Amino acid sequence: MRRSTSVRGNLAGTLVRGLVVPHWRAFAGAAATTVLVTAAEILQPFPLKWALDHLLEGRSAGAGLSGSDLRLLLELAAAVLAIAAAGALGSFGGNLLLRRAGERIAHTLRVRTYEHLQRLSLAFHDRRQKGDLVTRLTEDCNQVGEMFAESLGAIAQSWLVLIGMAAVSLAIDPPLAAALFLVAPPLSFVTVHYRRRLKEGARAQRSREGEIASLAGESLSAMRVVKAFGSESFEGARVADRSADRLRFGIQVAGLEARYGGLVELLGALTMAIVLVVGSWRVASGAISAGALVVFAQYARRMYAPLKDIAKQSTRVSKAMARAERVADVLAADDVLAERPDAWAQGRATGLVELDDVRFGYDPARPVLNGVGLRVEPGEVLAVVGPSGAGKSTIAALIARFYDPTGGVVRLDGRDARDCSVEWLREQLGLLLQDTVLFSGTVADNVAYGLRASRTDVEAACRAAGAHDFLSALPDGYDTVLGAQGVGLSGGQRQRIGIARVLLRNPAVLLLDEPTTGLDAVSEAHVVRSLRRLMHGRTTILVTHSMTLARQASRVAVLEAGRVVECGTPAELESRRDGLYRKLLAEQGLVAGSRGLRSVRES
Repeated sequence: MRRSTSVRGNLAGTLVRGLVVPHWRAFAGAAATTVLVTAAEILQPFPLKWALDHLLEGRSAGAGLSGSDLRLLLELAAAVLAIAAAGALGSFGGNLLLRRAGERIAHTLRVRTYEHLQRLSLAFHDRRQKGDLVTRLTEDCNQVGEMFAESLGAIAQSWLVLIGMAAVSLAIDPPLAAALFLVAPPLSFVTVHYRRRLKEGARAQRSREGEIASLAGESLSAMRVVKAFGSESFEGARVADRSADRLRFGIQVAGLEARYGGLVELLGALTMAIVLVVGSWRVASGAISAGALVVFAQYARRMYAPLKDIAKQSTRVSKAMARAERVADVLAADDVLAERPDAWAQGRATGLVELDDVRFGYDPARPVLNGVGLRVEPGEVLAVVGPSGAGKSTIAALIARFYDPTGGVVRLDGRDARDCSVEWLREQLGLLLQDTVLFSGTVADNVAYGLRASRTDVEAACRAAGAHDFLSALPDGYDTVLGAQGVGLSGGQRQRIGIARVLLRNPAVLLLDEPTTGLDAVSEAHVVRSLRRLMHGRTTILVTHSMTLARQASRVAVLEAGRVVECGTPAELESRRDGLYRKLLAEQGLVAGSRGLRSVRES
């Protein structure tokens, strides 16, 4: 859901305030050191003022220094060193405290964002580009941490320096102080104007960066497909278009920054000119001493530094706040599966699965399931078949509670799935997809994914899945580190690793979603043998296009247009000459009869 600019800004402000509170001690310490650095900055011109006013004023050329003069000179030199030491100490302490706090904030934000992404439903992830989410999790969180570590402290110090200079200047000579800060109103106007435009530009930059990351992620993860279709130039052009947009906004922001910095420099030069003219007139009239004019001149020259820092860091804060808005947008997403406080989470399920008048659509305007009713007894194998787009895989997704039905009820052991703890529910279910996803790490780590399992249990699961022999033949056996997505392993080998992964979890209910699609005959035979072991004694919902596999089930449910149009044993449905099940058999050349595979019930 897209949010308005004002809402996103409020979310970002709330997020930033929430990050400050746990680290208030660090920020309080940094504030104290900032005061010390500010005092050092303000006092720096005074040793020179005292030297002019007490040592050099009225002294004729060639006149020497008396003993008291030398003593005062040494004291002034010591004051210079003390002021510098105080400033260096304050700067060191403040930087250390702020950088530590910034790193901790970035860490906290990364972990919180990632955990929230894990909690969000599949519906949320289906709508979002993965590359954009990764950018929010990494770069955006880092930039928010850097804002605390660098920008906010620098801005606070710069404003304190300006305020301190104003207070000291007013104490020395109010008319000259007024001349010194004559540029404050135009500076405020310029700052407000450019900060707003820079924030808008930074927001557009971040948006294009997220799109680039998503496109690049899609292309790089599907490089074989890209090369197979000769689409390198097409993919390059897609990224180049987004990059050109990012370049355009980047140039606009760079121009804004340059104009902002140039205006600040011009205002600084104007300040120096005003101080020179008004200050000389005040010295000539005897209103102030020459040393006081030096202090004002130093302030006018030094004012440029805090003004420039404010300009520079304000730009960074605007960019960081644009990134904070993107992170806050994710954290504010409430597309999560609701879990009731008294959710059921006791014991092992018996495996009774029921769908009662279930209705669902990924898009409310396009329903996928229209009143599906099914009952799968414990230990029964139900095959779900039908034309593509009939809603077969959606049934498995609803049983696993990746989504909640928009109508009707999904039950496990007679209990509404929404009344069960999500963690407990997922422990009762074992899901095997068409293509087993393998993660970076060893073979053993992949088999035991999400569990703390011993090597003995891992090997036992792999033996039962028929994977032990080929895994043992790998260079390092079970300690072999797999490449991205298990490159180098065949589809059948990956599926048997997936079967071993499910076996190790020992679920009560199996959800098999096209487990043999895309496999050659030999690999399919290996996988089917492994599936028999996996399904033995477990409630199984087998979603498949393979009618050979469907024939081995206890019962078959035939879906069409989101409804169950036929349900019964394979023999019963095959006997219906005009039924959809028989038509599907005919399409695969199985109507005349086929020896097929041994029934799961006979294995």
